[in-house]
Amino acid sequence: MTRRIILSTAVLLAVSLSACTPAPDQETSDPHADHGPMHEIEASPEQVQIDEWNPQVSTEAKHTATQAAKAYARPDLDQSAWFKALAPYLSQSARSTFQQTSNLNIASTEVIKVHEPVQGVSPAIATVSVQTNASTLEFLLSRADGQWMVEKITSNS
Repeated sequence: MTRRIILSTAVLLAVSLSACTPAPDQETSDPHADHGPMHEIEASPEQVQIDEWNPQVSTEAKHTATQAAKAYARPDLDQSAWFKALAPYLSQSARSTFQQTSNLNIASTEVIKVHEPVQGVSPAIATVSVQTNASTLEFLLSRADGQWMVEKITSNS
């Protein structure tokens, strides 16, 4: 009798647990199925599309570096206004770095010449040299979601 109760309980438990397991979603076999926002996940690195290096991508990199250099070369502003002007061109990581930077130590006040971007190890990385009245600044840029962002600024005095 005890054996039957244990066996019955085990069968009942197995049936109950299998009822809790969701049925296979037939839509998952359709790669074009619309799962809606509840099922969206962030793209993995393999899914992120990186633009090919071309004249337009190069021009956009140069534009970002130019605008960032103009915002950077402003030691005349108070730190808060300086950072607010520079922040839109910075990656999240660079924002953390430059938020702690004092612009009073920046000698550059004028952008003289912006050189053509040099593609890095991938079309999503570029370096742009910017000549200022005080030094040459190197802007390391990365491209994600079709937009260039400044990762690092170094001065070659």
